[in-house]
Amino acid sequence: GRCNIFRGSFYFLLEVKVSGYLLYNKSKQTTVSLKESAMSSVQIVPMENKHLDQAARVISKSFQTEEFAKNTFDFSDPETEVLFAELLKIELEVFIKHIEKINIALYDGNVAGVTTVKISDDKHGFSHFKKVLKRIRKVVPVAKRVQYKKLFRLYSAMKQPKSIPKEAISLEILAVSPDYQGKGIGKAMLNALDEYSESISRPIYLYTSNAENVTYYEKVGFKTVDTIQKKDFTAFHMLKVL
Repeated sequence: GRCNIFRGSFYFLLEVKVSGYLLYNKSKQTTVSLKESAMSSVQIVPMENKHLDQAARVISKSFQTEEFAKNTFDFSDPETEVLFAELLKIELEVFIKHIEKINIALYDGNVAGVTTVKISDDKHGFSHFKKVLKRIRKVVPVAKRVQYKKLFRLYSAMKQPKSIPKEAISLEILAVSPDYQGKGIGKAMLNALDEYSESISRPIYLYTSNAENVTYYEKVGFKTVDTIQKKDFTAFHMLKVL
């Protein structure tokens, strides 16, 4: 089946040395019915603090197949996934603090997917930096595993192009747990985001570094507005106007 859909704005890796970035919003719960061999149900709901650990682990697992991850981390070491999940937990906490939008997909009561969307103009760097300092002993081992030369090269490819409207909300992460792929969870989360985008009359921006994801996003209404190549890394910047 199709690999994870994951859109991550991981500028925070640069901020392990300097500062960081993430989101939350108390939106109405949406239930989407899914058809399989038997009828199941996925609920798209705002993330609560009790979901932090599960959500971070889902993103960490999904992140491993993302081109950005393969260019910056060595996930052959099982410890990398655990340490990276700790950083992602900090990211989610910062998004909550800045009242950004974080939704999770609950499938049979388990966190099966996560979307994070930046809806404000807030700068998250200082908030992230303070949280990193509080957990410096857990963060340092991750920092040592980052290939910073590649990271700085990729940063310019990931940066949001000027062609993207300022009013656009930014889909930072769309992660589906490998254990729940093929169940329509990614589509359900995107449908919920479409409803939100339409309700506030703001377009949705994302970037992906996986070429196969571009086709999927195009099928659900996104258009590629810019493609930036940096050696063996390509960032596809996309926009959806409802």
